[in-house]
Amino acid sequence: MNAVRRFDKDKLGVEQGYNVETIMSQTAHVKGILTSPYMERHTTHPPYTEFPRGLKVVFYSDSLTISSILTANYGKYMDGEKDVYLRDSVVFISLKDPKNIQRLDCKDLRWDAKKSLFTTDKYCRYSTPYDTLFGVGFDANQDFSWSRFHTAHGSFMAPDSSFVE
Repeated sequence: MNAVRRFDKDKLGVEQGYNVETIMSQTAHVKGILTSPYMERHTTHPPYTEFPRGLKVVFYSDSLTISSILTANYGKYMDGEKDVYLRDSVVFISLKDPKNIQRLDCKDLRWDAKKSLFTTDKYCRYSTPYDTLFGVGFDANQDFSWSRFHTAHGSFMAPDSSFVE
């Protein structure tokens, strides 16, 4: 009987969902669709939502074309802080410019909605069709139109080929 009471106490304030699909919209425009095989919503203080079995988010442009895809094996969303923490095989692919697809692979990644900023202080790989950079620590804005490594190594092409001449 004590084991049942302990279990009930541990799960008190936890809502569970299976095969979750959430449509994220802003001013009646679909911005993204989040899917996950399992979700836990913790209503304790501070409230948060956890995706212990992974998640996938497909982001859309205003014309409803896919602009980017984000996957991770674990995710946690802190409601009050609007902060998202992702870990375990995090992959972010930006498809905004089909000629210059960008991909970020890292062990963990934070999304700060207040600053519209992705950050990590871990080892990561950033690649495009033309080059791949490796480094420790990375920052990028929401649409990856700018990004920077804290410490980086690798090879890359100069944006303007006339620079080499």
